[in-house]
Amino acid sequence: MELYNQNFTLKTLFVLLILVTVTSCVKDVDFDQTENIVPSPILESNFIYSTLVAPNFIDDSTQQEVITLTDTTRVEVISSDFFVDQLSKANLTFRFINSIDRQFVVDFEFLNDNDELKYNIQMPVPSGTVNSPILSETTVTIEEPELTSFKEATKLVYKITLPPTTTPLTSNTAGQLELQSKATLYFEL
Repeated sequence: MELYNQNFTLKTLFVLLILVTVTSCVKDVDFDQTENIVPSPILESNFIYSTLVAPNFIDDSTQQEVITLTDTTRVEVISSDFFVDQLSKANLTFRFINSIDRQFVVDFEFLNDNDELKYNIQMPVPSGTVNSPILSETTVTIEEPELTSFKEATKLVYKITLPPTTTPLTSNTAGQLELQSKATLYFEL
């Protein structure tokens, strides 16, 4: 009797499996949909990196605090034909680690060849200490309509400003200001 029950169960399962297979639904595949697929590549790249020690903010000849330090970098790739035509969005991430007992204001000025400001990012960097560095991170998303101006930039001016204080930096001040940044660029082809 037990063998009969096993055979009956196996036959029943086999019949049910065939019924499910025969009566299952199949959706037609529309291969014309591939025409609507738009590739959207993403490029991530290091952007700017710098490390400044506190004495970098002291003028060698006067031994006085320098209020603003600047550096200029060419970024002509942003204004290249491919970027202008295909770039749909940009995320710029700036990560500062400050172990100087002083706050900073940092500007990233994107200029064209005529030194006209096309896009500006300004951010405060809080003060830290050698024993307790402060990490601050900011991500800026650039989309239309600002993206159009951003894509006209050919150079970047990186400007660090020291707000006024009653305790200026000296050549013996310890600590450093470190910047790491990356660009995440989104394209539509």
